[in-house]
Amino acid sequence: MTTTSETAPGARLGPVELAPGITRGHAITKLYASGVTIAALTGMSLLQGYILTEHLEIPRRAQGTISGDLSFWTEVFMLMFFVPFGVLADRIGRRPVYVLGILLVGTGWALYPLATSVMELTAYRLIYAIGVAATTSTLSTMVNDYPVNSSRGKYIGFTAMMNVLGTIFAARFIGSIPALMTERGYDAVTGGTVMYMTMAALCAFTALVARFGLKGGTPARYQERPPAKELYLSGLAAARNKKIALSYAAALAARSDVVIKGLFLALWAIQSGRTMDMSTGEAMARFGTIMALMYGVSFVSAPIFGWYIDKVNRMTAMCTALFVAGSGYLAMYFVTSPVDFAMLPLLIWLTLGTGFMVKAQMALIGQEAPVKQRGSIIATGQMFGAVGILVFTALGGRLFDAIGPWAPFAAVGLYQSALFIVALFVRSHSKSTAG
Repeated sequence: MTTTSETAPGARLGPVELAPGITRGHAITKLYASGVTIAALTGMSLLQGYILTEHLEIPRRAQGTISGDLSFWTEVFMLMFFVPFGVLADRIGRRPVYVLGILLVGTGWALYPLATSVMELTAYRLIYAIGVAATTSTLSTMVNDYPVNSSRGKYIGFTAMMNVLGTIFAARFIGSIPALMTERGYDAVTGGTVMYMTMAALCAFTALVARFGLKGGTPARYQERPPAKELYLSGLAAARNKKIALSYAAALAARSDVVIKGLFLALWAIQSGRTMDMSTGEAMARFGTIMALMYGVSFVSAPIFGWYIDKVNRMTAMCTALFVAGSGYLAMYFVTSPVDFAMLPLLIWLTLGTGFMVKAQMALIGQEAPVKQRGSIIATGQMFGAVGILVFTALGGRLFDAIGPWAPFAAVGLYQSALFIVALFVRSHSKSTAG
């Protein structure tokens, strides 16, 4: 139960000033939902190699291409739903769209280990994809709805901390379940099934928490809600704003932190582990430890990045993020194995850059998007992110198999480096104001 002080304008969650009508309970529930959702999203990419290896017995030489194709078709399907869910969130509210989405994500997780072929796996992945479209678009909107503009960077920083915890949870806890099951005498397929069913159950529980913990309704009153046709067109129309257009372009690479990095680093870890006489479960467990260390540093840095975003011009933050992220992806050329602890500094730099990129892109589009159309505009940004993943996963899978595991990361790094130059130009023609 909330108190009068919690619902009054100017309620706070630590250093974050909340928007009028937003309670601490709403803000905390949103943070929890972000952590679980990112665990489900990163886990799907991180753990897919286990299903291909142990459940479907796909040869190593084909896993990169199949993984890239699965992500490609997932993104194609998600493209169909991002904007409709964004429009729906502006029309009926963020909460029901998120609850539907996390239930669909959980359904995808529950069905995944039951697949007997790549085609069946793809069908289950498409159910998951619809849920991802609903959850990511609404969470990105709520992270901008809940704080006032001057606290947006800090709240995004707290959200990023929960995202880090979610990623560590997926890699270290969920990813270690097969190895724990094997130690107790269970076969690899049973271990994989328990791993996926555990995450599915967590998604179902989160839907219940979100139903009672997130704010209902929409930011605009019923009579002020723009018509659906206007909302559908608002995302592309908003690109006349150069900062929103840049944010869309940045989204092509920003979402790679969830999909491309998790997908190809995990495959790289499994294949590298084989050369070090590790089983798939052992390689995933060791990679989970390295991921925990990588994201532990990211967890500590998240509020610092959030503070930085609130203190400087949002375009300055975007330029900084693009530089750090681009150099981090290009540095993967020098990594010999993601299960080698000597490579940890480079892997940490990659994680810092990609995390910074997501925060800067989210803060910029949140600042520039009108509140009545925010869900639709942010969903359009998510759509551009899906287009980027379509390109980078399909191309990256083939680069992974044909050139080497570092090649998909280099492709993303080159794109971010080019966008950094564009961002500098936009920054030079922007007002030099903070926030």
